[in-house]
Amino acid sequence: MTTDSQPLLSIIIVAYKSLTDLQRCLPSLYAANLEQIPHEILIVDNYGNDELADWLANNYPLIHYQLNSANTGYSGGNNVGIEQVTGQWTLLLNPDTELYPNCLSQLLQTAQTYPNAFINPKLLNPDGTVNACGNQMHYTGITTCRGLNEPSEHYQTLEEIPLLSGAALLAPTDALRKLGGFDEKYFMYFEDTDLSLRARLLGYSLLCDARAIIVHHYKLGMNPVKFGYLERNRLITLLKVLHLRTLRQLLPALLLTELLTWSYAVRGISYLKQRVWAYRWIWNNRKRLREQYRSIQQTRLLTDAQLLTDSLSALPFEQLMSSRLGSFINQFTFWLFNFLKPASLSKPLDIKHSIDRKE
Repeated sequence: MTTDSQPLLSIIIVAYKSLTDLQRCLPSLYAANLEQIPHEILIVDNYGNDELADWLANNYPLIHYQLNSANTGYSGGNNVGIEQVTGQWTLLLNPDTELYPNCLSQLLQTAQTYPNAFINPKLLNPDGTVNACGNQMHYTGITTCRGLNEPSEHYQTLEEIPLLSGAALLAPTDALRKLGGFDEKYFMYFEDTDLSLRARLLGYSLLCDARAIIVHHYKLGMNPVKFGYLERNRLITLLKVLHLRTLRQLLPALLLTELLTWSYAVRGISYLKQRVWAYRWIWNNRKRLREQYRSIQQTRLLTDAQLLTDSLSALPFEQLMSSRLGSFINQFTFWLFNFLKPASLSKPLDIKHSIDRKE
């Protein structure tokens, strides 16, 4: 860790069986001119049984390592770091990433120009196609990677985005703390969507700077546990963030989405069990969710119409099944969701985007 009184940049990496990934990630960090930036690095280890601590001590003795007392997931691990770091900006970074040389300097340059922004780099797949340039959301809450598998050259500039990808995001440290970090109920999956929506409700802007590039060594896939967390956390987010009258307006579309996700769960008993678990968890925690709902509604600065103005009407079936079948199902359901979309979410809004001004 740096000896400066306050580093410019803090980097938090949450590890879980991540030794191999970090052996690729950390050299790329230092190759990105990290030593020229006043910084500190904190690795929060949610696992602790893969000799990561010894490897770091031998190879990167200035990196601060903390073994988490329990596996609190991506959300809890990052919150451990957010409480401790001292940098003006914090980069939350997945261990399965690899930075391009100019990435850090470009992100910090953009952060200094837009000091109230949360910023994603352009994330690439190992083959050079886009992994994510931020995320985007269907108006019933299903979230997808923005630009997934498109050619990298489709994204070259600084753009405002609807949602952040949690794989690599830079934010003012004070803003992360103001938001209370990630909601630890999420454990993993969808916590970046929840953070994005809560940040926008408090007036922060979300940007993707495609001039800063990071390779994300991750392959999109689905399994029963992931499906259960995604669906539970999607519903948690909608219940916390959206006003009750908006939820009533969305009810027909939400019921259609529930039908479609149940249809997807029919692929196996383990998927069905996870779907039931999600409903049971929400019911058992309904009082806690109501308290969060009241807190968010009292402090928000945007309406639901403003929050959802960029939301999609198409669902990402092609990301979950063969592209041909997914495309067919998407065409079949697209007109239904368009028809069911409340008029208040379809009207263009006169909002001055933060990217048009220095904040």
